[in-house]
Amino acid sequence: MTEPDVQTIASCGSCGNDLRARARFCDVCGSAVRAGPASGEHKLVTVLFADVVGSMRLAAALDAERLREIMNELFNRSAAVVQRYGGITSQFTGDGLMALFGAPLALEDHALRACIAALEIQSLVEALSEEITRRDGVALELRVGLNSGAVVVGEIGSGPGRYTAVGHAVGMAQRMEAAAPPGEVLCSMSTVDLVQRATRMGPVVEVRVKGATDPVLARALIGVEPGRMVLGRNEATMVGRDRELERLIALVQDGREANLVAVVGAPGVGKSRLVEEFCRRAGAAGAAVVLTGCDAHSMPVAFRALSRTLRAMFGIDGLSAHEARERITARLPMRSTDAQILFDAMGLTDASWPALHVGADGRRHRLAETMRRFVRRHREPVVVVVEDVHWIDAASEAVLAEFTADSDATSVVVVMTQRPEYHGVLRRRAGLSITLAPLNDSLTVDLARNLLGHTGPLPDLATRIAGVAGGNPYFVEEIVRDLVGRGVLVGGRGNYRLVGDAADLRVPATVQAVLAARIDRLEPATKEVLNAAAVIGTRFDTEALEVLAPGGLSAPLAELVATELIDQTEFTPRQRYCFRHPLVRTVAYESQMGAHRARAHRQLAGAIEARGNQDENAAVIATHLEAAGELVSACRWHLRAAAWLRMRDMSAARLQWESAVRAADQLPEGTADVVGLRITPRAMLVSTELFVGADPDNDERFRDLRTLSRGFDDQTPLALAMAGRIMAFIVNSSRVRDAMPLAAELAGIVDTLHHAAPADLEIIYTSLAFARWANCDFAATIEVIDRSLALDAEPPSVDRAVAFAVKGLCEVCLGDHAGGIAHLRTATDLARAMPPVIFSAIFLYWGILAGMGLHVADDLIDEGRTALARAQSFGDRFGIIAAQWTLGTLLMQTVGDCDGEAVGLLQRAEAGIGAYRLQHFAVAIIRSQLALCEARTGGRDDAIDGLRALVRLHEHDAPLVHYGCPAAALCELLLERGGPDDLQEVDEVIALWRRRSPGTAAMDRWTERILALKEHAPASGELAGQG
Repeated sequence: MTEPDVQTIASCGSCGNDLRARARFCDVCGSAVRAGPASGEHKLVTVLFADVVGSMRLAAALDAERLREIMNELFNRSAAVVQRYGGITSQFTGDGLMALFGAPLALEDHALRACIAALEIQSLVEALSEEITRRDGVALELRVGLNSGAVVVGEIGSGPGRYTAVGHAVGMAQRMEAAAPPGEVLCSMSTVDLVQRATRMGPVVEVRVKGATDPVLARALIGVEPGRMVLGRNEATMVGRDRELERLIALVQDGREANLVAVVGAPGVGKSRLVEEFCRRAGAAGAAVVLTGCDAHSMPVAFRALSRTLRAMFGIDGLSAHEARERITARLPMRSTDAQILFDAMGLTDASWPALHVGADGRRHRLAETMRRFVRRHREPVVVVVEDVHWIDAASEAVLAEFTADSDATSVVVVMTQRPEYHGVLRRRAGLSITLAPLNDSLTVDLARNLLGHTGPLPDLATRIAGVAGGNPYFVEEIVRDLVGRGVLVGGRGNYRLVGDAADLRVPATVQAVLAARIDRLEPATKEVLNAAAVIGTRFDTEALEVLAPGGLSAPLAELVATELIDQTEFTPRQRYCFRHPLVRTVAYESQMGAHRARAHRQLAGAIEARGNQDENAAVIATHLEAAGELVSACRWHLRAAAWLRMRDMSAARLQWESAVRAADQLPEGTADVVGLRITPRAMLVSTELFVGADPDNDERFRDLRTLSRGFDDQTPLALAMAGRIMAFIVNSSRVRDAMPLAAELAGIVDTLHHAAPADLEIIYTSLAFARWANCDFAATIEVIDRSLALDAEPPSVDRAVAFAVKGLCEVCLGDHAGGIAHLRTATDLARAMPPVIFSAIFLYWGILAGMGLHVADDLIDEGRTALARAQSFGDRFGIIAAQWTLGTLLMQTVGDCDGEAVGLLQRAEAGIGAYRLQHFAVAIIRSQLALCEARTGGRDDAIDGLRALVRLHEHDAPLVHYGCPAAALCELLLERGGPDDLQEVDEVIALWRRRSPGTAAMDRWTERILALKEHAPASGELAGQG
């Protein structure tokens, strides 16, 4: 008779069993059939390979029918063990099998389950081998290998049993099995790292793996002690939970609010750490403390959680069954039926006892009453802590619920830790619920610093870890542990040293397993919505969700909020949400197949583009297109986003140009316009350095830009980059000597830029004019500016305003004071309609003029205050610094108060220049004023030293046009000090200026003032006579 032809489709989402066509429930585990992912998923799993030792020897010793019988028995029993611990048997290989733990449903304890299953399989092989040896005279032995890692799982091929995994982790598990001694289980270090606190392992051994240069490390699995496995290693000091702890203590000390307390929080938020501290404090206060917990892999076992609770109550761990029964009956005499029910629930029955005929309700009532009687015999309060109640089995839950139902009859406080997704009877009956929220940023940083230490770069690393961990103490600990495991950190708790590159803060495997398991326990529709949200980003709204997950969103979103995976941030006019923790989004996103994500990103980009407001949304569109692999389009959208942001937020615009560089550099060489796409964002990054401070990456970008521009038709981008570099060198870095060769080169090509727009030519002419102005070549400066103004570009640009301002400065320096002031006012009028940072950048030219002593602009102080207020409201550093020192200089020149507002403004500006490497050319103006004030309060010698260094800087590198500011202040203080060397130094400072002065009365005015002071200085005549 042949076997019936059973049609199967796909696999059970819970146990992996092949499903019959149109089946509504799995034939093996009874789970409802749910639609699974068709395209596969990324999973973190533990792979188990088992192989019969000497299968060819067995085949030779046994006939084929007997061999088949033995193999069937072996693998059927092994598969049953795998299934019991939540794994699936993926493949049979004739003399071996492959099993997965953590797929199709993710399991946060996948490695522990695999270890337990592996040891149990070896135990059943031993028993089976004894029987085979007696009957057939041959021994049966098995090798087992375990490895944990990332794989892709899904339906592969066609026909039954096609759900499997592929990836490096599978091959490594097979290598572990091949290297395992007969009868043993060999674990890779990736598995060891996940279970080492709950297992006993052999010494580290080296395993030679085919294709690998170096040996792979492994350890033999000896035993499992799951009671030691607690989520969260409690290595860090408890922080931020004082209020919750005091509330728990009050239940024991000051009378109970409730006898059943739920401590609710997401995995790793600190529930175990809180109850650990509570147990310590309660025990110290005289309470009898019973601490127990539930295991995920024990949920199918009736009374498993209750058994562990009762064992902890009676203190019988480590005793034999007989010894345990004697201790229990000695501590709590009871009737034989009650005793047998209790022993049965605890797994202590004697096989010789007659069977009990008591219904489920009767057992529950008697067990609950036995527990109450135990509590009543204690004079001191009894505290029972049951951790991870979300994993409790139904039978235990019912007994504990009845045990706690009569709060007046017992003197007991039961504290349960549970996750938000648990809504069982114990949660509903809890008289008090304490919800643990994530730690705030400050406490999370403190926690990370306590773990790492407080020296060198560790505090900064702690801040970064805190940002990734999102207030979850367990995540902090695991990220630190991951860095230690990768050799980035060495040392011990609170005393680590950073020895490697900590730029990559990965999601540790332990954290990924916890989050993936929570996600996989969601309803399919809810998981689909979460995955769609992960593609959208950390923040999302229902309009974007509808694009990827059309249909009813209310119920899935409500479930995600209730399970604390997401939060709702806005309710009207549009519903907006965010991920509760950034790592949840990371795990949900990375679990999806790349092709699926790419399609979703393309859909989103198209939908957002269709909404309108394309300039405003360009950055989001570009991000989705880049994630979809549409690099040409992504690059163009990044450029569009940067153009829109440029006048609103320069730092954000530069991020878009950097993204455009990244996208363009990934394009194949043959792509149309690839060179132009690589040139444009680099040119913009170099050309805008003026507004963001010295960028160390721009040297390499400029070299790349020169290389890319060779042979390119349009040299305008390179010219713009050169212009920006000239301005940044002069204004931000005081590198005039480096700017001059660039200016000469740029002047040589400006007339060849036939493709350049008028606005681009204005930028180029501004930089050329600025280079000439910096070296006091005022006539040449005006000549260049007049070429710029002749372009008459519309609408008036930033560089038009700069041109009028610089022309005004030059005219004042050449002696045309009225004409220069008129042009400065024109520049100011143009800038008033521009963004605050631009107005500050134009208004600072009044500060230059006042700082050089060429104009007293007391009528502009109110406008200076307005400029500062606008810059601070806008928030741009360049604008704030410019407005600070400009207003400070105007005040100092009109009021001259060394204790007032002016000094504070100048000091803040000087600090900002140093911190952000912006506008260093203004230091000559700022420091010369502050030095004179500091000298008045007893710091003259230090002030002289600082000014002397500034004068030397302006002799060689800084703009010569500002030489007179520190030189005049230095000479004034030297004359006040009046030593022979001081007076000689005054002559040297003036002599240097005379050799390089443009020879205008305005620029030489400071020397006349100093010489007048020198005539009245002590010993000046003597020095003159010596000359």
